[in-house]
Amino acid sequence: MDGEWMTAAEAADRLGVTTRTLYAYASRGVLTSRPVRGSGGRRSQYERAQVEALAARTAKRERAGQVEIRVETAVTDLKPAGSLAFRGYPIEDLLDQSFENVAELLWTADLPADPVFWPNTNRSETTRVLTALPETAGVLDRMSTVVSVLGMLDPARPDLEPAAVADVGRRLIPAMASAISAHADPHPASGSVASVIADRLTRADTLPSAPVDLALCLLADHELAASTFASRIAATTGADPYAAVDIGIQTMRAVDHGGTARDVHRMLQALSTVEFSVRPAVALPGFGHPVYTDFDPRAPHLLAALERVHAGNARLDLVQAVLESASRRGLPRPNIDFALGALTWLHGWPEEASLGLAVVARTAGWLAHAAEAYERPSRIRPRAVYIGPRLRRR
Repeated sequence: MDGEWMTAAEAADRLGVTTRTLYAYASRGVLTSRPVRGSGGRRSQYERAQVEALAARTAKRERAGQVEIRVETAVTDLKPAGSLAFRGYPIEDLLDQSFENVAELLWTADLPADPVFWPNTNRSETTRVLTALPETAGVLDRMSTVVSVLGMLDPARPDLEPAAVADVGRRLIPAMASAISAHADPHPASGSVASVIADRLTRADTLPSAPVDLALCLLADHELAASTFASRIAATTGADPYAAVDIGIQTMRAVDHGGTARDVHRMLQALSTVEFSVRPAVALPGFGHPVYTDFDPRAPHLLAALERVHAGNARLDLVQAVLESASRRGLPRPNIDFALGALTWLHGWPEEASLGLAVVARTAGWLAHAAEAYERPSRIRPRAVYIGPRLRRR
């Protein structure tokens, strides 16, 4: 009989909701529950058949207008109820780690015991690339060009072994970090990836790089987001790591995938130019998430870091006013894009910096998924559902 019932945790996980939502389903009669007494006190169990039926109906609604493809991975565990883990480590346990350490975890499945440092071994090449580019080159143009040139110069480019893929990341990411700024610095900064980014973007007093490092960690991977999926498809066909990263970069050009944080930056800038009492009611980007049913677990950590660094700053007051306005309107909680757009605006950086940060961070995840695809080849070949005219005769 026990096989006919599920614990609250099992049912919530199966439905991708929080236990609070699960209780609401039971109170409305959507699910049948029964009380069970144990050593931990009174608990509830839920009828398995009803939970599975509800999960099937939900999946059917979610599939409308989209294709659902499932790929086995040991890189990232994302649960829609609001949890995210890299290689089994919840992100809450990685908040004190550097981006380099988190990237090494994604690539090797082991969390380094000591801080990791990647020297920028491609300084001169990166500087020459940036100097040769036209002024119209955007951040994705710069990073894509750096990736292409360094790939051409790497004699080990065809090596698809996991160790070789990780070595590509260690060399490539510092160079991409240097490309986050449009100006060509004859003396590129050295240090952590976060400090290089902060140095390249900050032209006045140096700002703490801690929020940048945290943002990179939180953004390092997010399961099979559009750019990661595109990159992984290429890897399954044998595309080398440089090509896989460049495909991820090109996918990030999509407004719906990589542009929300920039929209948040623009919104904050527009709101800062008028008196608060006469600020218009505007659309608020950066709230809610298409995957998480409750809240994006990454956003609170980055927002808390920004509050610590920018305490007493009038710009932070505006960010908090927007958050309060969204709460009064009944909007969902802020997502990582809101926090990332707030970071670049609070730091006084160009609006495209948010996209550059996301690409630098996500390169770690793209390479982790590429390495996994090389080791466990499984060609991803979706089938089309033909909806055109029936067979015609001339």
